[in-house]
Amino acid sequence: MTWFRSAPFWKSVRRGLFWSLWLAVLPSCTWLDPEDPIPAYLRVEPFVLQTDSRSQGSASAAITEAWLKINGEFLGVYALPADIPLLDAAGGTISLEAGIKENGIGATPEIYPFYQPFTLKAVLAPQQPQKVEPRIRYRPETRFSLLEGFENSGHLFQSLVSGNESGRIQISASEVFEGNASGQILLDANNPAVELATTSRYSGLTARGAFVYLEVNYRSDVPVRFGVISTPKGGGSSTIQYVAGFNPSETWKKIYFNLSPAFSGSTLEDYQIILGAAIPLKTDGTLSRTNARILLDNLKLVHF
Repeated sequence: MTWFRSAPFWKSVRRGLFWSLWLAVLPSCTWLDPEDPIPAYLRVEPFVLQTDSRSQGSASAAITEAWLKINGEFLGVYALPADIPLLDAAGGTISLEAGIKENGIGATPEIYPFYQPFTLKAVLAPQQPQKVEPRIRYRPETRFSLLEGFENSGHLFQSLVSGNESGRIQISASEVFEGNASGQILLDANNPAVELATTSRYSGLTARGAFVYLEVNYRSDVPVRFGVISTPKGGGSSTIQYVAGFNPSETWKKIYFNLSPAFSGSTLEDYQIILGAAIPLKTDGTLSRTNARILLDNLKLVHF
């Protein structure tokens, strides 16, 4: 009966006793079988901007994310539309702030400072989605120094080159984002580049806050840059600073340019908005295309 005393035999017996005891104890160990909390769901639809068209211009927006708070606690940033699971099903005051891609760059999502947050009170129940359709407006303190929809025969831009009529923006009714017309810039081999500035000069843009943004709807065959021309009060040499731009797009898009860096620390109070564009060159120095078209609409210079 040597097999009875062998190590493998006793090892198998001990293993069997271990699992028998384990299975007997398992039902009474509630910490081994926790009840997972059942989440509630917040279903956030894309934001809708509402404006006073006369004083605030177009209601076009490009809100890509929602920044969520519940009862003042920040819970995250969510691409829209979003289904957001919430383990705390109690609910309360829900706040959603509109997020944008600053300067059109996906890596820099930001809360747009000029849009009001959307708030509501809701009781959240497990497994019952709470649908939210945020409708927002500009904050009441927002100011609009420039509103250009190109709906009239005149507009607010002029060429920086005196007498260069070919470099001016034309009013086009054939390619329209909304309304009856858009602004059109045509480039060709004889006029491959353009630099335009607003006819108006703006001051006091940072008197009530540091943020200054330019909103633009666009469609373009070539890259376009935007910035400011700074001029000392009483005259003197002007300084041009380009801040950001957009790449070519075959479809209409909306972009929010943060021009604030151009005003940070500046002692100047006289500014114009400038844009520049050119047909890109190939490696041999020749034009990459024979002509190009830039379409613009709903330019807004906004600040507090």
